[in-house]
Amino acid sequence: MNNPLIDPLIQSFESIDPLELQAIDLLKILRPQTGEWFPTTLDPDAKSQVVAATVELVEYTRRCAEMARRLNHLQPVPLGIPLAEFAL
Repeated sequence: MNNPLIDPLIQSFESIDPLELQAIDLLKILRPQTGEWFPTTLDPDAKSQVVAATVELVEYTRRCAEMARRLNHLQPVPLGIPLAEFAL
């Protein structure tokens, strides 16, 4: 798509680095080592990592829900782009 109204927005979204979540990294590391989805036999250091990752994931989930709530209340903005409508 080559539209002067949309291209900067697309470029902005494409330039955002993916979010790194500790919980995802821990699952990738701990799952193959223990064979458990949620390992229960962890040393104290690993347990503190799991707690920190859980707190981070809960906060991320809360922020996503808040953002979704705000986006749901945005007024539509006409972009002036012709779009083909599809019959379902």
